[in-house]
Amino acid sequence: MDSWSTDLIIGTTLFVSFIIFLFYLHLYQTKTISSVSRAVLITGCDTGFGHQLAIRLDTEGYKVFAGCLDVNSEGARKLQSYSQTLTILQLDVTKSDQIEAAKVIVVNNLMGNVLWAVVNNAGLASHAQFEWLPKTTFERMIQVNLMGVVNVTREFLHLIRANKGRIINIASMAGRTAIPGFTAYSASKFAVIGFSDSLRREMKHFDVKVITIEPSLYKTGLSAHFILQNDVFWSIAEPAVRRDYGGKFFSDTQLSRNRLLNRARKNIDEVIDCCVHSVTAAYPSKRYVRPRHLQIFNDFFNEMFLDFQDLILYYITGIYTKPDMMCHENQDIEHHMLGRRRSYAT
Repeated sequence: MDSWSTDLIIGTTLFVSFIIFLFYLHLYQTKTISSVSRAVLITGCDTGFGHQLAIRLDTEGYKVFAGCLDVNSEGARKLQSYSQTLTILQLDVTKSDQIEAAKVIVVNNLMGNVLWAVVNNAGLASHAQFEWLPKTTFERMIQVNLMGVVNVTREFLHLIRANKGRIINIASMAGRTAIPGFTAYSASKFAVIGFSDSLRREMKHFDVKVITIEPSLYKTGLSAHFILQNDVFWSIAEPAVRRDYGGKFFSDTQLSRNRLLNRARKNIDEVIDCCVHSVTAAYPSKRYVRPRHLQIFNDFFNEMFLDFQDLILYYITGIYTKPDMMCHENQDIEHHMLGRRRSYAT
């Protein structure tokens, strides 16, 4: 047999093997479990991802417990009118008594179902420079985005363990790449991803899956909420801080925020599809990033030197104006020679 024939056989074998591999990969990714006798708890169902996910999973045949910040909200009423099988829960994830009460309701209303999944979706976002973000706002974001996930998971985890189910935490790409203007949000989402990764490795002993959903910015109630926040936080910041930054710097942060919102994706089904797959798939991924192409960029970006990351984000955010404090740093020669810059805040 000549070398050409040998190469042809090897090439054909590799090609056929690759096709077979893709076929089995497709079967692996698309194999689903039955929704019969399975229940799901979702937090943050008043609006956005949680609201749409509750509807989708109810349609799929799951018994859905939809936790809402306010059971009398428009979103909660819409969910209740949509389906009589869907159970609405009063659930502020920062309040331990409401978490405990929600657990009692879930356990008493499973009606032959098992708790298969908990989707920690409730979250807050704020856009402002750290120095003019109120301390109470920062703390509230940590309480909702991080401790809400931790405390809800802690309360329901033994039920999930008993059924070899799954914990699904809605994180963010901002939990992998810290974005200027989202200091509190990024801090909370980095923590959620760290919590999820560690818990996943612990729960492997119980055949429990812990999954993160990491979307970029989408047009939801969450993104709409922080449109006016930067203005409010700036207006209540300490006068000395406002003087140090200056009005032009503040205006640039507004323009940066607007550019960011203009790039927000409209099709939230990209994220909802991931959430549904994480609940219904026999072999879900450990991590879902949407849009998908940004996962490659994000992972590559985070392997760069920090100086490169900082430079790229500097140009992406587009805030080129120097704070007023930096523009006037040479006015006081003595302070300049001592290596200090004059600040109204000190």
